[in-house]
Amino acid sequence: MVPVTGGVTDVADTALVLGGGGLTAYGWQIGVLAGLADAGVDLADADVLAGTSAGSLLALDLARGAAPAGLYKEQLDRERPMLDVDFTFGMTVRYLWAALGSRDPETVVRRLGRLALSVRDVPQSAVFAAIGAQLPVRDWPDRTVRMFAVDALTGEPTAFDADSGVDLLHAMSATCALPPLFPPISIGAGRWMDGGVRSTTNADLVDDCARVVVLAPIPKGAGASPSARTQAETLASRGARVALLTPDRAARRAFGRNALDASRIPGAAREGRRQGAAHAGRIGEIWQG
Repeated sequence: MVPVTGGVTDVADTALVLGGGGLTAYGWQIGVLAGLADAGVDLADADVLAGTSAGSLLALDLARGAAPAGLYKEQLDRERPMLDVDFTFGMTVRYLWAALGSRDPETVVRRLGRLALSVRDVPQSAVFAAIGAQLPVRDWPDRTVRMFAVDALTGEPTAFDADSGVDLLHAMSATCALPPLFPPISIGAGRWMDGGVRSTTNADLVDDCARVVVLAPIPKGAGASPSARTQAETLASRGARVALLTPDRAARRAFGRNALDASRIPGAAREGRRQGAAHAGRIGEIWQG
């Protein structure tokens, strides 16, 4: 764990930021939350639940009242069918070509935006069908949930929430629309793609909360993408108290090389629980003030 503590602000809110990274990322973060809860640190009670891609689905799960222990059991027993997609070798090459083509983060996002806009053989209806099958609810919950996405046309990020005037299915589809697997989602005048093209966590966008815990299954995206640590330090420089947790070596081994390999979920979840329990003291200090 990387503790990144800042000063005290006059904002009292807590935020849990959940990163993207596929099925193993989802499982690891559930394990972390379960391990923390076992030690008496319940991050599920955050005032703000913010997610990128797979992290958004977990944020929604927590907002609807699912307990970390129950979600953890689901992951171990493989009780919940997860998104079954094939991110091919060719897709990986195209993504990396765009991501590694510049040292400027904004240029990289624009390049990935062009990649997203080039996807014309997959209709948006297919994205809605795939993502809709994962949603445990159809309407925004009463609690504050933010889902990060990036406009493929402009490169600008946003956080969709219940006040955005966007329905839950469109918002979740947008934050999960990873190019070139899925096309960007049309919302208003924008074409919105996976927030992970900008950052694996987008933690710097949660700048209205005093205490923030960031779970980053992938500490840094490809190329010039800012790291989760850099974004946590940005939050701390603005006065927030921040803790960042990333997978250790054993957890990374459990993930394997394919983030969409469902057979790796139980192992990732177990390693997450171990790490959560090990770092509960420090995270609890920040979370509980």
